Amino acid sequence: MSSLQDVQDQLSALEKHTEKGIEFLDKYSTFVKERQKIEMDYASQLKKLVRGYSPKKKEEEDYQNYSSLRTFKGVLQEVGSIANQHELISDYLGKDVLMEVVRLIAELKKERKEHLQEAKHEENVMDKSKKKLDSCKSAYRAAHEQWMQAKILFEKADSDDNRTKAEVERARSTMDNKNKMREDQKNDYILQLQNTNKDQEEHYYKKVPTIFNKLQTMEERRITCLGKYYETYAECHKKVLPVITQCLDDIQTKHGQSVKPAEDSQAVVAKFETGIRPPPDIVMVDLDEPGSSLSHSTPDKSGDNISIGSQNGGANSLPGRGKPPKKRTGIFGTMFTKKGGKRWDRGRLSGIWEETKDFSHLPPNQQKQKLQKKIDEIQGKIDVEVKEKEALLKMRDVYTANSSLGDPNSVNKRLEEIGRKIDVLRLELNTYQSGDMDKVEKLSRQKSRDYEVPEKPPDQKKFMGYSPYKRNGRVVEYKDKADGKIAPQTTPQTTPQKVSPSHSSSGRAPIVTSVESNSPSNDRPVSSPLSPLEHGDSFFDEDDDFDDIENDAEPSVGKCTAVYEFESEDPNLLNMRENEVLDVIEADSGDGWTRVRRSDKTEGYVPTSYIKS
Repeated sequence: MSSLQDVQDQLSALEKHTEKGIEFLDKYSTFVKERQKIEMDYASQLKKLVRGYSPKKKEEEDYQNYSSLRTFKGVLQEVGSIANQHELISDYLGKDVLMEVVRLIAELKKERKEHLQEAKHEENVMDKSKKKLDSCKSAYRAAHEQWMQAKILFEKADSDDNRTKAEVERARSTMDNKNKMREDQKNDYILQLQNTNKDQEEHYYKKVPTIFNKLQTMEERRITCLGKYYETYAECHKKVLPVITQCLDDIQTKHGQSVKPAEDSQAVVAKFETGIRPPPDIVMVDLDEPGSSLSHSTPDKSGDNISIGSQNGGANSLPGRGKPPKKRTGIFGTMFTKKGGKRWDRGRLSGIWEETKDFSHLPPNQQKQKLQKKIDEIQGKIDVEVKEKEALLKMRDVYTANSSLGDPNSVNKRLEEIGRKIDVLRLELNTYQSGDMDKVEKLSRQKSRDYEVPEKPPDQKKFMGYSPYKRNGRVVEYKDKADGKIAPQTTPQTTPQKVSPSHSSSGRAPIVTSVESNSPSNDRPVSSPLSPLEHGDSFFDEDDDFDDIENDAEPSVGKCTAVYEFESEDPNLLNMRENEVLDVIEADSGDGWTRVRRSDKTEGYVPTSYIKS
């Protein structure tokens, strides 16, 4: 086997080895890609797990009250954080490892191709040099053989006496020419031999070793980078280990040790505590007494002996209420009590749930807790509105100081709206704090009267079954009356308004007062509801008698006649007979209902399409 063949075999072996090395890099990139997918899938599964076990809206109250549930919510948050860290691992693997491996594979393939092409070129050069040497050698051998034949012929002619001198000279001349050609071919052969030896030396001692060194460097680079990728792979995990460890430590210490059994048990007691006193001892029935009978014993009618969840009383039959449970009926007999203290009110026709405001379905202690929570909620809304009002006042001051930034009057409308909203919230807060549940329930009912009714139906039966009620299209600016009727604000802002005594006594909230205007074009005060509230004051006196809302009779604004008979079990509505004359105490404001009063002072709402003026 020639040396050239040996080199070619070695190059072929190196070619296969380097190809396997690059294939292994590609295999490692596939491994990292699948590892990245596992981390991403694991993070997704953890997040799905957290979402599946996160508290629902109806469970939020329990998660706030019980430490075991509250800490479990914290555990879910920590698991979510761990999921985020595994997403980071996936990102790190993709960015720091996978992309680098793919880039290195492309570079090594290109470099390997160049080195192998260079080796192939050098092999071709060496092969050409050897072929040329063989050609020169063959020519020299042919010339030498021709010279030898010419020499033999000359010697025969010279020794033959029968040959003429001319023939001998001709043989000598041929021999000399062949000898000259032999010498030329020999010189060419010697020269090519030197060149071939030189090329061979350079090929085997310089070019081939250089190519081998390049391939060796490439292979070492591949192995070095592979080791660094292993280190980076581990580093991608170690980066997030402190955070994961901290999450696990928090689960163990912050959440695990924050579970308080005694506190949770007390929360259960507070949640389900009714405040109902146990019934007294059962009175003995003495049959020896005249008129006594076990089968006709008279039950104790005292409030303390009413049992929880009795046949007719239910939750509303609990003692200590001070008044019998209210009848839960509504328009067209469609309002009814639902579990959880919710009922269909007038909003039923538009699919709206309304929550019972007095929580009368709950036992006393639970009712107290719910009321306190409602008071805190209203107070929070008031605080938000007050902060917005203060920000608008500061904005108006800035506009006043520098008119190029804006018109000071542009915020007055929003200030008035906020003032009215604060008034309504404070009225509601005062009502809850006063503990007058009748007014609370009335305010609850009055907030759902802004619905349209259909045109006059052909008969009452079809009207009673009419269901597609819709909210009207009017722009509602503020609540003008305590009974919930909604009217737009039409009073110009430049007109000062004063609160009349009759306004307050009729249950309407005083909503406007005077505020100094900074407009250079108008020195008159601008109406705004905000000035009395700037120092935490309220439009409503602590000693105001809000019972006037229900007890004071409002004056009549006209009369009307019933065109059709109307009947309903809703206490807010008034039954009327055909052709009955009624006093109008509140005209239709666009919602399809008119408030009327009968001669016996009973009043209520009737469909406007059922009456005529």
